[in-house]
Amino acid sequence: MSKLFRLFLFCVVLWGMSYFVAFLFFTDEGFSASGDQIAVIPVQGMITLDGGSSLLSSSTSGMAIVEKIKQANEDDSVKGIVLEINSPGGTVMGSKVVVDELKTVDKPVVAVITESGTSGAYWVASQADYIVADQLSIVGSISVLGSYLEYGGLLEDYNVSYQRLVTGQYKDISTPYREMTPEEEALIMERLQGIHDYFVADVAVGRHMDVEEVNALADGLFYLGQDSIQLGLVDYIGDKDYAIELTKELAGVSDGSVSEYKDELGFFGTFFQQYLSYSSYYIGVGIGKVLFSTETPEFQIRV
Repeated sequence: MSKLFRLFLFCVVLWGMSYFVAFLFFTDEGFSASGDQIAVIPVQGMITLDGGSSLLSSSTSGMAIVEKIKQANEDDSVKGIVLEINSPGGTVMGSKVVVDELKTVDKPVVAVITESGTSGAYWVASQADYIVADQLSIVGSISVLGSYLEYGGLLEDYNVSYQRLVTGQYKDISTPYREMTPEEEALIMERLQGIHDYFVADVAVGRHMDVEEVNALADGLFYLGQDSIQLGLVDYIGDKDYAIELTKELAGVSDGSVSEYKDELGFFGTFFQQYLSYSSYYIGVGIGKVLFSTETPEFQIRV
């Protein structure tokens, strides 16, 4: 038997084993029930466009949430959708793609804010037909945050100079190696305000409020669930079960089943996720990336 054939056979066996392991470790829950269903779609953690995790943080994928919403909306057995939200918000586009997808849904949608539904996560919730929250849920924080690191002064203390070579006046507008000029700050704020206005307008439409009403609440402050009803940010005080029953009522479903649209790990999958994924890479390369990265810190915009 030639070495090439043995290598080919090994690859085929390895490929087959990978499918077996994936089937054993990972089960996708939420797409197999029969009869009338209420889909429960989680919106958990920081929302970014593609999701992912690093040594010190993790995020959920806005695109993955979009796919779940799309699948639930296209499934005739799904009569309504519950968004189970526990998120502080996230990136502009990570939140916006979810908001845009919700605008296409032609079934009842109820958002339930468990612990937190602020900023971009509240933007998502605002597109539901109704919002449910606990008395002590954290709600609101309608605003936009722009931030970047600046350590030009530190460089000066160590007699390190920043040599600026750009072909466009504003190419290094958010470089950490020098202080931003008042003109540059004004330009950045102008763009942040544009995102803010878009955010506020979307919330106003979703919540059936005047833009002026939302603007009055759009100062970045968060509110408790029990205070949010009077402000127009929340419709009902309740929990996930309450939200499910409300969705059934809106959908005209008396005894529908609940489908959790999330990826469930099997026993071994849970083990591998919790232990092996934080082994050599995160301990070695991960720490190095976080502490010793030579990449220029980017200007961050969050909602």
